[in-house]
Amino acid sequence: LRLPMANDSVAYLMSVFSYVLMELVETEKDYVRDLSSVVDGYIANLEKMELPADLVGKDKIIFANIAQILEFHKNFLKEIEKCLDNYEVAGSAFVKYKGRLETMYVRYCQNKPKSDYLVSQEDFEQFFAETKMKLGHKVALSDLLIKPVQRIMKYQLLLKDILKFTERAKEKTETLKKALVVMHVVPKACDDMMQVGRLQNFDGSLNAQGKLLYQGTLPISDSQGGTSQKSKDRRIFLFEQSVIIADHIPPKKEFGNPIYIFKNQIMVNKMLFEPTVADDPLKFIIRSSDPAQPTAFIATAQTQEEKNEWVRYISEQLDQQKRMLAALVDPRRFMGGATDDLSGAMTGILCSINSFYAVFTSKRSLFRAG
Repeated sequence: LRLPMANDSVAYLMSVFSYVLMELVETEKDYVRDLSSVVDGYIANLEKMELPADLVGKDKIIFANIAQILEFHKNFLKEIEKCLDNYEVAGSAFVKYKGRLETMYVRYCQNKPKSDYLVSQEDFEQFFAETKMKLGHKVALSDLLIKPVQRIMKYQLLLKDILKFTERAKEKTETLKKALVVMHVVPKACDDMMQVGRLQNFDGSLNAQGKLLYQGTLPISDSQGGTSQKSKDRRIFLFEQSVIIADHIPPKKEFGNPIYIFKNQIMVNKMLFEPTVADDPLKFIIRSSDPAQPTAFIATAQTQEEKNEWVRYISEQLDQQKRMLAALVDPRRFMGGATDDLSGAMTGILCSINSFYAVFTSKRSLFRAG
């Protein structure tokens, strides 16, 4: 697509407006075509080919849910094509499918590091290079598999362009602004889970840790018995249920990705948090109240703003844990108050506890009466 020549006329403004809408549609068509190359090319043909022994059963890791993503985008394309006649469709489609987009792409992105690892193995790499030749494809499999990650990040830029020219045309922008919020939240969730997907040697279930709230790489030193070790770059993942600390291993290649080697886990309900440290305003300390975990982790933020974010997220989660514990101790009293700040799952548990408590006390009263 070629951008129209610039001038200040209404005709120019409308032509650019049409251009940015067309760019969304045309790039979506390209994306569906790329996904089809994977699903109708590689996946369909692998079923007919003799696979290397090491590859058997690993195709689901390599391709993840890309077939599901393709089926969704075939229909999504039909929907956003309508934006050429009504620009608001461009926004409403993203708002409407926010849940499905997040679910599909978070799953794909969390699996992506494992997929990258397998595809880059020498035997697999050679096999897929030969398969590419047989299929007559010009693009390598690794370049096709990165497309979903690139696409989910690209929507935000496309929507920003559409919003900009919608505002200049003095048209309604409410739906587009909602869509822009959606396509800020979804890619962030995807990137967060892609980082989680690079965590190695963690034996537990990541799903059991709850929602990922915050993450980042900070210099962290271990302190035990008053003795501190030299700080190392470590990745901290703050989940609803625990904090996971991992060694940050830089990428070996220029455009590679880091990996994170699991080091420690502190359950939030046992976490002790010191938001201030006397000798350095950028430091904070987390440790476990469990005697079996005597190590304290002293983290140093790069800026005050970064430290404030960590303090905010950790403090909020600790406060929520206290409220949950209070609710479990006295559910009837808690259910009389607000539950908006609790997760849906927790609220459901409390409702069940409260119902059980009501039934139990009712039956006990009947028993006494009898």
